[in-house]
Amino acid sequence: MKKVGLMLFVVALVALMPAKAGSGELGADFGRTNFDSDVTSESGTEYAVRGGWNFSKLFELEGQYGDSSASDDAIGDITMNALMVNAVFNFHPTDRIVPYCLGGIGQAKLAVDTPFGSVDDTGNAYQLAVGSRFMFGATKRAGLRVELSSMSEDSFDQTSTHTNFNVGFTWQLGS
Repeated sequence: MKKVGLMLFVVALVALMPAKAGSGELGADFGRTNFDSDVTSESGTEYAVRGGWNFSKLFELEGQYGDSSASDDAIGDITMNALMVNAVFNFHPTDRIVPYCLGGIGQAKLAVDTPFGSVDDTGNAYQLAVGSRFMFGATKRAGLRVELSSMSEDSFDQTSTHTNFNVGFTWQLGS
């Protein structure tokens, strides 16, 4: 329920922004997480929702919620939730292809559920990513988004770095 509430908040925030100030963007991604080997040797699934605001053609600020999970026979079920604020730098070689790079900061919660109990810890998180949007349609408002990111999070008194590869859809709102 908490995830649905967050998604509705992001949609409402972008929808209420004035169209003359720029344009908004909403997106949903699905992909793969390669967890740090100190956490687990397994890979897992990852999904994310995001919403942002383009202050200029080059700069966008976005909020992102991501959820990654894997199952390890030796450890148990591993879940990582991250809430990030990203600075996105968009490049426009054509009106249909929009490559970007981003840097983000936020919090991540790493949880492990074993047959003997559950443990979790929350810490700071940082991410760097590169990707591209491939816009389509007559108005070029919808697009396919492909992203490769590296996120470092501090939990359980250590820093772990996880790699994500996501594919999703994005929708441009406003002017």
